[in-house]
Amino acid sequence: MDDVNNEQLSSRMIDFQSLLNQFLDIQRMIHLPDGKQTDRRETDTEHSYHLAMIGWYLCGSFPHLDKNKVIQYGLVHDLVEIHAGDVMAVGRTAEQEKLKDFKEAQALERLEQEWPDFSEMTKTIHTFESQTDPESVFVKALDKILPMVHNVMSTGKTWKKYNLDRKVIIDLKDNKTAPSPEITAIWQEFKKTIMDHPEFFNKGKAN
Repeated sequence: MDDVNNEQLSSRMIDFQSLLNQFLDIQRMIHLPDGKQTDRRETDTEHSYHLAMIGWYLCGSFPHLDKNKVIQYGLVHDLVEIHAGDVMAVGRTAEQEKLKDFKEAQALERLEQEWPDFSEMTKTIHTFESQTDPESVFVKALDKILPMVHNVMSTGKTWKKYNLDRKVIIDLKDNKTAPSPEITAIWQEFKKTIMDHPEFFNKGKAN
């Protein structure tokens, strides 16, 4: 304790809170179910917290997964968007996907430069992106179906707003959840609900 530089720590706490406030400012394309506020979009902070908490909950059914890794991956998985921004997952072209990857790689390099005293954070992002352990695969797949939860709860609010096609959504999520057997099985249940409710989509979009 005698070697701790409390003045430096207090200053870096302010810096880190500023970083997290930037994260809070990033709005995703996902609209939350109407509650006290209507037509409100989810923030990156909310999404990451939800992902970490739901991942932690699901680990109770999948004890082979390291829950601490799942929680950490959930918290950091989108931090690069502080510098790279968020883009719609549906309908991206190959060129847009390549640009997204480039911006996020640059953003991670910037975080590494800005936070040499929190290398555990950036190393965790690298490990998540490498998809080399079952926990990172699980969290990435879970990340792809959390928007489905909001859309089911809001009777398709985001899908209707952006005039999305049900088949496109289904095909995309089939592909994105496939690497994780745990999430694939859960996704199949959500898919049944989506298929049973064509009213979640605009007319002509539930084919």
